[in-house]
Formats: sequence, C-alpha cells, structure tokens
Amino acid sequence: MISSLRPLRAKPSRAQILGLSYFLPAILAVTAVVIGVVKADIDKREQFHVSQQVKAAEQLARVASNLETNIHGNVNLIYGLVAAIAVDPNMNQAQFTSLVERIFGVPSQLRNVAAAKDLVINLVYPEEPNRKSLGLDYTKNELQKEAVMQAVQRRALVITGPVDLVQGGRGLIARYPVFGRGSGQFWGVVSAVIDLDRLYRDSNVNTARQDLDIAIARRPIPTAKDLFLGKLDIFHQDPVRTRIELGYDTWYLAAVPQKGWQALPPDIMLFRAMALMIAICIVAPLIWAGALMKQRHRNIHMLQEREEQLEAQNAELRATRLTLEHQSLHDALTGLANRRFLDQFMTAATATPSTDRLAFIHIDLDRFKEVNDTLGHAAGDAVLKDCTARLLKHIGPEEFACRIGGDEFVVVVSGADPLPRSKVVAKSIVQALAKPMQIDGQEIRIGCSAGIACQATPADDVGELLINADIALYEAKKRGRGRVECFTEELRAAAVHTKRLSDELLTALEHDQIIPYFQPQFDARTMAIAGVEVLARWNHPTRGILPPDRFLPVAESLHRSAEIDAIILDKALFEATRWRTHGIDVPHLSVNISAQRLADERLFKRLSEISFESGSLAVELLESISFEGQGEELKSAIHRLKALGIDIEIDDFGTGHASIVSLLELGPKRLKIDRKLIAPLEAEGAQLKLVASIIEIGRSLGIEIVAEGVETDTHVEILRSLGCQTLQGYAFAKPMSASDFITFAQEWQAENSKPHLVRIA
Repeated sequence: MISSLRPLRAKPSRAQILGLSYFLPAILAVTAVVIGVVKADIDKREQFHVSQQVKAAEQLARVASNLETNIHGNVNLIYGLVAAIAVDPNMNQAQFTSLVERIFGVPSQLRNVAAAKDLVINLVYPEEPNRKSLGLDYTKNELQKEAVMQAVQRRALVITGPVDLVQGGRGLIARYPVFGRGSGQFWGVVSAVIDLDRLYRDSNVNTARQDLDIAIARRPIPTAKDLFLGKLDIFHQDPVRTRIELGYDTWYLAAVPQKGWQALPPDIMLFRAMALMIAICIVAPLIWAGALMKQRHRNIHMLQEREEQLEAQNAELRATRLTLEHQSLHDALTGLANRRFLDQFMTAATATPSTDRLAFIHIDLDRFKEVNDTLGHAAGDAVLKDCTARLLKHIGPEEFACRIGGDEFVVVVSGADPLPRSKVVAKSIVQALAKPMQIDGQEIRIGCSAGIACQATPADDVGELLINADIALYEAKKRGRGRVECFTEELRAAAVHTKRLSDELLTALEHDQIIPYFQPQFDARTMAIAGVEVLARWNHPTRGILPPDRFLPVAESLHRSAEIDAIILDKALFEATRWRTHGIDVPHLSVNISAQRLADERLFKRLSEISFESGSLAVELLESISFEGQGEELKSAIHRLKALGIDIEIDDFGTGHASIVSLLELGPKRLKIDRKLIAPLEAEGAQLKLVASIIEIGRSLGIEIVAEGVETDTHVEILRSLGCQTLQGYAFAKPMSASDFITFAQEWQAENSKPHLVRIA
C-alpha cells in the first residue's frame, strides 16, 4: 500500500536518447576545441617564456664576451711590459714608468702595475700612490704568496680575484712570471691590478642601460661565499647562464630580467579572442548539423559509417605508430636493438632501482672493414647478419644484444653477480665469430674482440658501463685482438694518462715544443763528421726533454706523426743553414720519415720547394716498413724521393725480414746496422760473423754501411777492421741540441787533425 503511493520515475524515451545522440559530435567537438584552446594558450605562454630566455641569453652572452675581451685586452697590454723586462732585466724606475705610461695610454681597466725582481717589489706605477709597496717581499706575505708562487711554478699567467684593494674598491690581480730572454733565468713577477668597477662598467654589467640582473660566482651552483657580484637568489630564479674561462679560473654568470620573467605575453588577450572566434566557427556548424540530423533520421546511418571509417583510420594509425616505434628502436639490417634502445634502457635502469647488477659486453669485429673494402657492402651486410645469428645463440632469454655501430655490438647481462656469466658469454661469442663463414662462395674469417664492464653495486652509474666496456675493448684490441678483457681501474688510469698525453701533445704542436736533436756520424777511417742523424724530441714544459718513444705512439694514434716529421725536417734544414755560416761541414743530413708521412702528398710538395744539394739529404726508413708486403704506393714514393736527389737509408737493419731481392729492388744509399747487433760484438763470435756478412753484402751491392750503437773503443776497432764506413754512437757523441751540436762540431773539426784520438762522450 505504501509502495503504491511512491511517485513513479519517468524513464527517458528512445526518441530522447536518439535526440541526445544527434548532438554528441557537437559535444565532442566542444570538448576537443576547449582542450585545443587551452593547450594553445599554454604553448603560447611557454613560447613567450622561451623567447624571453633567448633574448636574455643573447644579452648575457654579449656581457660575457665584453668581460672576457676586456680582461684579455688588459692581459695583452702587460705582456709587452713582461717582454721588455725579459730583454732588459736591469730596468730602472724611470724606464719602467715611461714604458707603463705608454701602456696606460691605451684605453683599459688597468689600475696599477708592480714588478718584483726576485719576488721583492722594486718597480711600481703610478709611483707616488704605490711607493709604500716598494720592498714588499711576496715570499713573506701570506696573502699573496700562494698566488705568486702558483704563477712561478706554472710559468704562466695567473689571474686571482676579485679581491678588496688597499687603495679602495675591488679588482683582479694578474701575475706574470718573467724569465730572461735567451738565458731563460727566472727574473721575478709582474703584477697588474684590473679595476673591477671599471671592468663591470665598460663591459655593461651593471650600467643604467643594462636591463638584466646579473650575478657572478666561482661555482655553477654557488653558495654565498662563492658569489662576488649580484644576488645569490638569481641562480635559483630559472636564470640564463654562461661562463668565462680565465686561464686556471672560471666565472659562472647567471641573469634574469630586472622586472622578472613575464608570465603572459602582451598579445595574450587578442590571442584568446581569436581562439574563441575560431572555436565558435568550428562548433556552431556542428550544432546546426545536429539540429538537422534530429529532423532527418536518415543521417544517423551516415554518421555511423563515418565513425566506423574514422575508427579504422585510427587503428591503422596506431598500428603504423607501433611499427615506426619498433623501427626507431631496432636495427633494420640485423633486427637487434639499436643505440637508441640501449640509451633508453640505460636511462630507465638509472631511474628504476634494482637489486640486480648489470654487465656490458662491448664487441667489435676485427677485420670487418677489409670485407667492405674488398668484397663490397653487400658482402659486409651478409657478414653482419651471420655474426648476429651466431651471437644470438650464446645469449640467454634474460639477456639482450644491441648493434650500436657499423661493426660494434653490446650484450647486456644482469643478475646478482653477472661478471662470471658475462665472461662465459664473451668468450663463447669470440670463439664463435672466429670460425670461418661462407659469403658469396668465399670463405671469410672475421673474428672479434670484447671488453667487459660490470657494476660493483646496483647503485653505480649505468652510463659509465659503456665507457668502461669500451676501455676494456681497447685493451683487448691493443693486446692482439681475438680476446676478452675486463675493465679495471688500472685500465681507466691508463686511458686517462693516454688522453692527457694526447692533449699535451696537441698543445705541444701548437706551441712549437717539438724540437730536433742531432747525433753526428763519423768516417771510420778519418774520424771526420760524415753526417748527422736528426731525432725528434719533445721539450715538455714540466718534464723536460722527452725521447720519441714517450710520445710517437700517441702521435701515430692521433695521426699527427706526419706533422712531427714535417716540423723536424723544416727545423733540421734551418739548422743545416746555420752550420754552414759557422763553417761546419756536414756532408749529409738524415731524417726519419714515418710510413704515414710517405703517403702524404704535402711531403713531396715541401721537398720540391726547398733548395738542397743532391745527396745532402737522406730519408731513413725502418726495415719493417721498407720491404716485404708493401704496395706500389710505397715504391712510387721512394722513386719520387730519389728523383728529387734524396738518398734512402734503411734503419735498424738486421732486425726485420728483408730479403736480398727486395734490398736490390729498393736500392738504398746506406744500411744502418741495428745497435742490438753491435752491442755483443766483443763477446760473441757468431755475432761478429753476422755483422761482417752484412758489411760484405753492402760492399758487394755498393751500399754504404753505418753502424749504430758504437759505445766502446773495441767496437770502433772491430768495425773499422771489418770495413764499416761510418760509425755512430755514444763512443763519439750522444744526441744533442742544435746549439750544443755547433759547439761540438767546431771542437771536433779543430781536433780532427789528430785522427788517433777517439772521444768518449
């Protein structure tokens, strides 16, 4: 009875439901347009913010450029003063004042200059305001001692500051060590003060026309003590950044607009009004269409078909997107994951903590380039597919392989202790790829090398694994290829040392630190100087004179050995001209040329440009690059050298595998018997017979014989009795600098009238 009194809820009719469905496209369109307008509004604001940052970054870059230009301009002004003191170390105050006044006549931010002979200030400018500084001993001044000694030890400019100046204000102090011209003797230090306020003003850092708030600090993420200009908050307000390199110091600059970042672009209201108009233009026709569809039921079927078509298109697009995504993460040739996939994996592994550790196996095919060069890229592709198939047979279901380069692969192994498993996988892959494969009916052997790097803990940086595996791979290839090496900290240290030495060698080439050393050769009969061998040395600024075995391997890896050869040749020819002006007679000059240099067309261009007498210049070639297995290119190069009037010498003869036939074909002017055969002459009869045979072969072929490593009087007598024409070694002289050779040669020529004397150097 009670239930019968409850009001009945009216159910919507089918017509109402269908009527609502007519306007469903309009509703969806309104939603899509609203989302689109909101997104466009967000994009508009983001673009405006980016444009503000780009503009601010350009302004900050100009400020940084001005700062760097002004600082280096001040530094360059003082270099002339340093050079003048180096030439005239006894300069007095009047001369110093006159010279500095001319320097200060050039617009700069220099405030004062002081010179400290033997680290005690004895010259100042301006003189009156700085007279109290005279007599200041830097070695006893704790505030300045460290920076001064740093400049002296580095033998280079050191800029310190900003510092508070006794005279008021703040400034930078540039200190220059001074060494006597020619003698190289340490004189003292020149210090120049750069006025920081003028520097900032002239560089438009804090002037009225600058609309940026700029902060400068000594660290990229500074604390209060690192900041020396501006507010610390600027570094935390999403600033634009840049930095300035000042020798051994770096300034980090950050800036924001003085009025702050504007949140809304000036034309945002116009943009929104236009967006609203476009939205109305899109939605209004759909609403009108819905009204017509309500009146015309027959359009429902048409709309349903259209929706089905759109769904089919969307499905096709989704399938296409999945296909493209798979292709972007996998290698098209082998089907393996590619470098992008590996990068994403490393990013995900870093972001997602795990109790398992990872191990990377970096694999590089040893002779793949030869296949491409000789059989073509189609054969190379077939080799890669075969190698991939073999590789996949040796990795487990929880492991995966990537192709990250032309002939480079990476296998990723994981687990609580993945190192033992990775060693097994790497060795099995190396063994599998060492087996021959049939490509286009030809048997090909490729082989590979592998380097392994493993996380010590799951928290270790995954990004370092690929670098460490690459270091281990380099070690495997260096030790002979076809092997597996595991990464160790010792390998990292060796790689860092090689990188440092490579950087220093490139700097040495830029700063003219490669110099020639000269070791004279002597006529065995008359003891007159018969020639000079030119040897490369590195005049290292901190480690002194370095022999070639310390840097030539690095030069070859950098493909710069040809450049070193060119430097030594030019400097040697220059020194030969000096010898003639000193009355020193050197019949011929021998320079070492690498195989890399022989293939350089610039060598022959340079040789054709210089003037020398035929036979006065000789090129030394190692026996290992001069005989068997060399192509027509090397033979052509040797014939071209001979055509220019340059003699050919074979160095280290007796240690390679040269045949008499190839020796006849090459036709060298001289053979140099390796020092390893000369050293045991006094004790071994068999060695004596071997050397005698070489000398006899040379005599029969009309080739002069030079003995290297002659260190005792007994060596001299034995070689002279065997008929050796030329002697070279420590029994006469060690390799020496250009100036030392002039002194030695003059003394030797003066004493050469006494042929019975043999000098022991």
